Amino acid sequence: MKVKTLFNILLIVVALLLALLATRSILRPERYKTAYNQRAGEIKARLITIRAIQAVYRAEFKKYAGDIDTLVDFVNNGVVQIIKTTGEIPENMTEEAAFKAGLIKKSVEKIPAKDKIVESDPNVNYESLKNFEFIPYCDGKKFEIQLGKLTSKTYEIPVYRIDVPLDDILANLNKTITPKEANMFTKLANKLFYSGLANETQYKSQYKPMWLGSLMDSGTSGSWE
Repeated sequence: MKVKTLFNILLIVVALLLALLATRSILRPERYKTAYNQRAGEIKARLITIRAIQAVYRAEFKKYAGDIDTLVDFVNNGVVQIIKTTGEIPENMTEEAAFKAGLIKKSVEKIPAKDKIVESDPNVNYESLKNFEFIPYCDGKKFEIQLGKLTSKTYEIPVYRIDVPLDDILANLNKTITPKEANMFTKLANKLFYSGLANETQYKSQYKPMWLGSLMDSGTSGSWE
């Protein structure tokens, strides 16, 4: 009787271990995917912010900023000129003729750069203009901007590109898998199911780096578009 009881207990333990291993193998790739998507979403939001800032910067200076700190200074301290037109243009008259005739007047107004940036892109707000220069979870590492030019006999177009390597996207992955604020139960469960997940190269190979802009054409789209 005792042998049979011990055997049954052993079977139960083995069954539980097999169930645990099966559950672990199912949950791990999904948790890795969730962590990657969360980080990619945060990086995407910051790249969209950088794109909006670069667009306003180019409109003001006829070029793109070559480093992220220049954009930070532009956001915090820069101003842009806004040309305002008052008056009406008759239907049979061009704007230039109406201006010469004194029917319309133009004035230049200066506003903070951050106001123009937020106004220019519905995906950007004042909160997103804070700390946009840093790659999330990368211990203070900043985005790097590459500048270039597309030239021909008739034109010269400034271009830029920002690359975010996969290693930067997944840096310190354990901070996302098990955040500090997690309760003890969550930490225990994560240790059971997700220990060593950040080092699983077979998962990492399924994902791609991110980028914004191009040095080969004038587009400013991102890798998610």
